[in-house]
Amino acid sequence: MAQIEQFLSDAKKIIKHERADNGGRYDGVRTCAKIGELFERYNRTLGDLPRSVADYWQNTYIAPSADMANEPTEANLNKLVAFHAFLAGDASQNEAITRDDWKNLQELVNYEADDLPLEQLEGMMALIVDQGIL
Repeated sequence: MAQIEQFLSDAKKIIKHERADNGGRYDGVRTCAKIGELFERYNRTLGDLPRSVADYWQNTYIAPSADMANEPTEANLNKLVAFHAFLAGDASQNEAITRDDWKNLQELVNYEADDLPLEQLEGMMALIVDQGIL
């Protein structure tokens, strides 16, 4: 749980610095891309899966936003935190993950399964099975 809280704290720092360091010209797309890179770094032992999950987050929750100046919203940031918990095999954030998210996560995990450490793969698959996706 501490790693999840640290990830959220680091993501909020990125948002804060992006707002402060760019002369009032906040760019939600750039900020979300940096948060996606942070997500990948936190989960670097999982091969390409974190990049795929971060891309899914950006394409599904960030890109369609009508108010990019406020992205990531708290809800969208919490969604990525839930995905981070999922990758860690932690069920504490499951309520933020929709049925469609679970289906997409299952597809992404299946695609990357051969390259994932067995223990992490088992943890993620257990969470997917608990949701009745398989």
